Amino acid sequence: MTAEDAEVLAAGGLLRRESGSGPEFCVVHRPRYLDWTIPKGKLEPGESHREAAVREIEEETGLHCSVGPELPGTRYLDTEGRRKTVRYWLMTPTGGAFGPNAEVDELRWLPPGEALGLLTYEHDRGVLAAALGFDAPIFLIRHAKAGSRPAWEEDDRLRPLSKSGRARAESLTSVLGSESVGRILSSPFVRCVQTVRPLALALGLPVQEHEGLAEGAGIDACWTWMAELGEAAALCSHGDVIPALLQQAERWGAELPAARECRKGSVWRLERRGGRVVAATYLPPD
Repeated sequence: MTAEDAEVLAAGGLLRRESGSGPEFCVVHRPRYLDWTIPKGKLEPGESHREAAVREIEEETGLHCSVGPELPGTRYLDTEGRRKTVRYWLMTPTGGAFGPNAEVDELRWLPPGEALGLLTYEHDRGVLAAALGFDAPIFLIRHAKAGSRPAWEEDDRLRPLSKSGRARAESLTSVLGSESVGRILSSPFVRCVQTVRPLALALGLPVQEHEGLAEGAGIDACWTWMAELGEAAALCSHGDVIPALLQQAERWGAELPAARECRKGSVWRLERRGGRVVAATYLPPD
């Protein structure tokens, strides 16, 4: 097989994080090629594109990421004249730290305009341009653990968080505190309001109570006003509402994980385009 006949399969991720002034994207410098690009790498035998993307991101950037929607891929000739096909996913860092390595000696987080100007290749700029079409994410939070429902003798709307539930509520500030959350909405139930109150205090935002997030709320009305949210928002609701919203999003074509967990204190990150959810990733409470 000649170099012209060979095809290289690769995968990577465009990492996005929210800052106080808007989204920032990760671009990396490769000393071998003296270029600025989006991290990516070749598939290993038996590896899927998605698996390769996650592995390559960890190897090149040291960052652990949640995987969002797939972005447009690229096709071009590599330095050896082979056809190279690369698939990309939009990713969000959840942990880890960068350290210079043999593949990447510098990593920068940049706003879109600066990232577009720094990237060496036109095909990378096309991937980034496609990512800019996504709306700000929505974070669906299931309230943290509350006291026993059967043991509570008053109105269930007043049932507060337990000790472990309060601890989880405090920990949400480390999970979502770095995101550019502009609004915090909650079911009026006390356990939901208490779940997002520490996050609201940390961000200097009010908790807006909304009956559309209450236990037993109809999801059709909920989707209507959620689609109009133009900024990143954290929404706290219940174990009946959130799964129903996810199921409806999947019926409308959103890419969701096969496992559909919704544990107390967990978070679902919803990626949107044109107000409609197109993908979701799950952040467990632990």
